[in-house]
Amino acid sequence: MSDAYDTPMPAAEPAAGRWPAAGRAAPSGRLYMTGDLRAATGLPRTHMDFYLREGIVRPTARTESGYLLFDEAELETLRAVLRWRDEGVGIREIRARLGRPAD
Repeated sequence: MSDAYDTPMPAAEPAAGRWPAAGRAAPSGRLYMTGDLRAATGLPRTHMDFYLREGIVRPTARTESGYLLFDEAELETLRAVLRWRDEGVGIREIRARLGRPAD
């Protein structure tokens, strides 16, 4: 039996000035919405919002409607962040490991 998370999302159409996210090539392959990342990791909405606000997790693109989209690499980044947090690594160290300084 298959669920909604097994079905790849179609590539979103570019929105003016938003596609792709700054400094990135247009994504290929499966894209995830914010809820998909939360479901895949068990992360509460407030924690996901924090990681987005702090620039720890960065959207790959946006839909025309403004929804954030993430690629497989960003899902793996989020999983790494959660492992590091479980090990007691602080946000500053995580930023350094990812090479993503505070905005």
